[in-house]
Amino acid sequence: MVALLVLASAALHAAWNLLARRHGRAREATTLFLAGSVVLSVPAALALSGPGWARAAPWGFAAGFGEAAYFVTLARALEIGPLGPVYTISRGGSMLLVWPASHWLLGESVGWRAAGAVLALLVGLALLAPEGEGRGTTSRQGYLWALACGLCIAAFQLVYKRAVGGGAAPLQMFVISMSTALPLVLWATPEVRRTLWRSARANPGLLAAGSVAMTASFVIALYVLRDHGAGWVMTLRNSSIGFAAVFGWTFLGERPSRRAGAGVALVLADALLLGSA
Repeated sequence: MVALLVLASAALHAAWNLLARRHGRAREATTLFLAGSVVLSVPAALALSGPGWARAAPWGFAAGFGEAAYFVTLARALEIGPLGPVYTISRGGSMLLVWPASHWLLGESVGWRAAGAVLALLVGLALLAPEGEGRGTTSRQGYLWALACGLCIAAFQLVYKRAVGGGAAPLQMFVISMSTALPLVLWATPEVRRTLWRSARANPGLLAAGSVAMTASFVIALYVLRDHGAGWVMTLRNSSIGFAAVFGWTFLGERPSRRAGAGVALVLADALLLGSA
């Protein structure tokens, strides 16, 4: 059941990334999804969560800075490159950081199997390096934005784990984090603020679907993180790499080169291997 919940979170996460890419203006879309997520989650947190807001607040604020950087870097990468490679590079890059950090900071075990998987992960990320224009992967600039996004993912994931492991309520954490991230994203993207309202009116269905998918994805992952290791949850959740590749092929018509396709497959296999460890 826990694994199925993580996989559901993975599919929902890939879905809102697909919607952001399909929107055409990923920075606008991610900002709107973030705003919609705050609107959806605040009433639920006030109604369902008990005391403990003070305990969740410091962690939520810290995670919010990481989330804001994540949304900005992800949107920039998605505006430059295809969904499948960008998503794979960002999630794969985060795994390189989360597993050793989980070991040294949170005391989670990392065996030889995980160490070997990291080597395979490096090969997969190398295969996804830019091949040239129109070759089914992203540009050098998109690759660097995706790697920066991976760093942000690793940072806020570890903050979330530390917080919920210490007793902070997941829904309260999510609300504080998203509410912190939203003004930071708006501040960091002044060119987006001028067109947000027009974009929301033009795509209300996409806005609603993306907001629901984003909220459900993060909240499910946080509840699972409360009782399970950050390394295990994050890598199994990174099966979303497979969902993103399928979504990009099916809904966006993305056709990766053989080299890029091999990179995606290798990083996905690595995520599933680590997730089952």
